[in-house]
Amino acid sequence: MTVRFPIHGKRVALIGTSLVQQNHHAGDRHIHSCARGWATWAEVLSAGQLDITVFHDPRVFPGWEPSGRVGVTRGFGGLNAGVSGQKARDIAERLEEVLKLDFDLIVVDAGTNDMMVETKEVIQSIREAIVDRLIEAGKTVILLPILARGTQKWVAGGSERAKAHWINQKSLAFAATRPHCHVFDWNSIWMDPHSVDGVPYDGFSDDGTHFSVPGGYAVGKALAAYLRGFLAPSALRTWAQDDRFDAVNNPLGNIVPDPLLADCRPLAAGPAASPGLAAASRTISRPDRASNWQEIRVAGGECFVDILPGAFVNPLPAGAWVQASVEVDVEAHDGWRDISLILEDGAPEGLVSQALAPFDLGDGNLAAFPKEAWSGVLKTPPIKLKTATQNLRFGLSLQAVPSKQPASMRFSTPELRQVMQPLRQSPCMFEFSRTLTA
Repeated sequence: MTVRFPIHGKRVALIGTSLVQQNHHAGDRHIHSCARGWATWAEVLSAGQLDITVFHDPRVFPGWEPSGRVGVTRGFGGLNAGVSGQKARDIAERLEEVLKLDFDLIVVDAGTNDMMVETKEVIQSIREAIVDRLIEAGKTVILLPILARGTQKWVAGGSERAKAHWINQKSLAFAATRPHCHVFDWNSIWMDPHSVDGVPYDGFSDDGTHFSVPGGYAVGKALAAYLRGFLAPSALRTWAQDDRFDAVNNPLGNIVPDPLLADCRPLAAGPAASPGLAAASRTISRPDRASNWQEIRVAGGECFVDILPGAFVNPLPAGAWVQASVEVDVEAHDGWRDISLILEDGAPEGLVSQALAPFDLGDGNLAAFPKEAWSGVLKTPPIKLKTATQNLRFGLSLQAVPSKQPASMRFSTPELRQVMQPLRQSPCMFEFSRTLTA
């Protein structure tokens, strides 16, 4: 029988296919955690209990190219080891590199891209071999079932659907024989129980295979609850006014000048989408601690909430790694389209890091955010500053569709801190990457 052993840590690695990779996205000048991502939502809703750190890394690694396109990079490194288009064998071949990362628990997705080309026995045997290698290395494993697809991808009654059911049953039986292997059944949240074919809920996927924002939120919420039994409890975000950056005495201190939000200045700024639509803000005291809430109400359109004052000067040197985070509490509303945290390095080649970046549906509209109330911590991927004393922009990007009742959210305890340089993928296997910028 599978037994849960508490883990005294919070770093969770992911390995798998596009279902894993799409939790994050990177380009030449940006690195995002994505609102369509189930692991992204689990990290947010865990309020600090779960850490899936990624960072911008444009290097190309053979065997890690998305969809097998030679010379193409995922754009990021870190604890998300998902690669779009990979089959189970490809994932197994990357295990040794993944084991060089620093993590406490790993979530495994493998086999979904094999269903039309391999037998069910071969797929399951590779899944089991992946788990056994990870357990041999001393890791606790969360094995994911084959995710159900819409009938536009796998036809009703087809062999792919039959093989998926068989593999998922075999995986449960296999996990029961491995004390350090557990199965998180994301299909129990993803599949519509009223569907005779077991397809995803309406709106959970935009293409019958991958996650849209509602599907990512639902699965991420369930995963955050599931992992509470494994990971160390999250620490409360308690702040002291004197926990400030000091280059000598506290180089890891908070750089935000007003982390307790004692200053009652209005923060919401930016153009509304159309005349008459506006954003308003007010400060609300918190009964549980010295810091305040800053409430933002958006009647419609877009706004940006600058957390750093306009005269702020970045005290960190070039090459420093920084990360931003903020606590959020969002009221129920069906109009939210964007609630993301942005950290932007103002240097000419500086990066933009975004937590919970919205998902463009491809028709000029953004996917809806959860209608229900939710709360958590938004944390940007860390970025490396290009030059010293450049302007940093740190704030919330908000968007809501026009509504008679304004959409309301509040935030507290903003943090901007220097962090340790992330552990990068070893260049020893990829000699050509040594010449690229670290």
